[in-house]
Amino acid sequence: MRRFALLLLSLTACLSALLAQEPTQGNDFKLSPDTASVYYFNADIRWNGSKLTKLSDTLLTGFQYYDPVAAFNTLSAVNGNIGLAYKSLFFEPAAEAGFRFAPSVFNLYLIRNDNLRYYRSFTPYSNVAYSFGSGKEQLFSVTHSQNIARGLSFGVDLRIINSIGLYTRQKSDNSSVALQGQFISDNERYAVLASYRNNRYKWRENGGIVYDSVFTQNLEEDRQRVAIRLSNADNLIKESGVFVRQYYYFGRNPAKKISDTLQVVSDSLMPPPEIQRTQQGPPSQKEEKLPKIFFNPERSNFFRHTFTYTRNAFLYSDANPKSGYYPAIFVDSVKTFDSIYYHEFLNELVFEGGVGKTRGTEKAILLRAGIEHAISLYKNGFDAERNDSIKKSFTRITPFAYLSMNAFGVARAEGKIWLTNGAPFNGDKGIAAMLTLPGFDNSSTWGNLYASVALNALQPDYIFQYHHSNHFSWENSLGQQTIFSGKVMYSRKNFKAGFNLYNLDGYVYFDENIQPARAGKSFAVSQAYAETNLHFGNFDLQAFATWQKLSDDSFLRLPEIAGRISGYYSLALFKRALYLQAGLSLMYNSSFYADAYMPALRSYYIQNQVETGNYPYVDGFINLRVKRARMFLVMKHLNSGLSGYNYIMVPSYPMPDRGLRFGVSWNFFD
Repeated sequence: MRRFALLLLSLTACLSALLAQEPTQGNDFKLSPDTASVYYFNADIRWNGSKLTKLSDTLLTGFQYYDPVAAFNTLSAVNGNIGLAYKSLFFEPAAEAGFRFAPSVFNLYLIRNDNLRYYRSFTPYSNVAYSFGSGKEQLFSVTHSQNIARGLSFGVDLRIINSIGLYTRQKSDNSSVALQGQFISDNERYAVLASYRNNRYKWRENGGIVYDSVFTQNLEEDRQRVAIRLSNADNLIKESGVFVRQYYYFGRNPAKKISDTLQVVSDSLMPPPEIQRTQQGPPSQKEEKLPKIFFNPERSNFFRHTFTYTRNAFLYSDANPKSGYYPAIFVDSVKTFDSIYYHEFLNELVFEGGVGKTRGTEKAILLRAGIEHAISLYKNGFDAERNDSIKKSFTRITPFAYLSMNAFGVARAEGKIWLTNGAPFNGDKGIAAMLTLPGFDNSSTWGNLYASVALNALQPDYIFQYHHSNHFSWENSLGQQTIFSGKVMYSRKNFKAGFNLYNLDGYVYFDENIQPARAGKSFAVSQAYAETNLHFGNFDLQAFATWQKLSDDSFLRLPEIAGRISGYYSLALFKRALYLQAGLSLMYNSSFYADAYMPALRSYYIQNQVETGNYPYVDGFINLRVKRARMFLVMKHLNSGLSGYNYIMVPSYPMPDRGLRFGVSWNFFD
């Protein structure tokens, strides 16, 4: 550790010396002069109100975080290659809507209804990004959005991750595509959001290396020759769906003048109003081109209907079930072919109305009430040739309500409640209360203080209740899990800190035998965390850290300390034609008995043999920006081999060795 500290200090000193030439005022937060204003929002799912956010498409800070599961404040244990399964190191339980099948090990890769971006731009907006690195790692993405007609816009998102990896049968082949559109009528009383998405992930599963000592002692430097546990196993994951949301607004006609519209969204590439007019007739006549109108995600007073169709398919195959890797064989000793399908049709009706005004566009009193009806179809087929499958159907009804009261911007109190009737999550319910001081977000003077308490009672995910496959089989009635949470957080400008306390009763997990188990007693999880972004002239420092403490670690495993810190040095060159940012990033978590991974279940489970962690991962990077183009050059895992070979986050799945990555992202506004 001492050697690593000296290395880090030396590299920092060298970078500072090399880049000390021609210091400039400011940093990468200066926008490119060739940039248009582009905004986006996400469709809220039941609770979270949508917000319009400006797209920071030319900022360099954090640009080197190209991996979806390795963002600045996202800490995860991964299976040794980008695009494969992962598990978060930060405990954050959530009562998700819809059919909860299993704890997700790929959610951050998915294009989902709640993270799909709907864009707002006066000119067509496109972004193309590509990166590559060692292990034949490739990431490619395309985003495009444009207005087709007044009140009508269309967009497409494409994401591809393809990486062979350093070890045998470690390949990830992920692709996601989404089409989305918006429409709002001329009188702005009727609006529609619609999308189609398709996610397809194919993973080679090697079960991890046979002997960890071969890696930790570096007995075999050729990673392709390290023995693996599974030589013929694959996982295929498919997720697709359709989303249609309709709004009917009531109350005063909210139609805006063109001057108001231009104030809401300023676009440096938008032509002046006189150029927008047609060549015929004076501006006051009908020939004048009407201003573009956009869906406003922050507007209230509406009736809303949402239709969602979701299709999920999981296929696990292994041509050698008798390898000794699995605890049992129930059906076929020649070939494993396990398949699970579940579809869901969901209809939701919502009323939202508010009265009074407070700071900004927020209502003094806001009520949202709705009811959700879901039909789920489940099929478990573990032998396709024999057509030996089991089909089930479920119906659920979930009424819910949300109330917000804002006292002149001084304080905002919120509450929500929901209850589910119908299998397989019958009796699921939750209640929560929140307080914000002052009563508007992003207060730059005093900052914001948030406090909340919540109580949720949930049936376990369906995989814990019912599952039949070639290697695992059970039918359980485990009862509800009760999760109490109390949270407090303070946020101001570039600083955020908070404390969370969870009490879990009846917690359900996979035990050492890879079987569903229910905790025999309640236990608590305490968390403290902080996040900051500091500026010192041309030097920037980003840091995120968390401390977590379990009252009993028999049922849940978490690192006590985890965090990431990045230091940047920024400067402008060639008369500000090029912006450069160079620095180091360090990610660390303390040692703990990390969960092991079972490919046949796509799930993690408790283990007590291998401790992981207590190892720093250091990356060196250079970010560049020339007008609309951004580039990064990253030396991943810069300290590989310098402080031992114990860089394993998931037991039997070593992390990659030192490797170079290069990426480019290019924006187009025309």
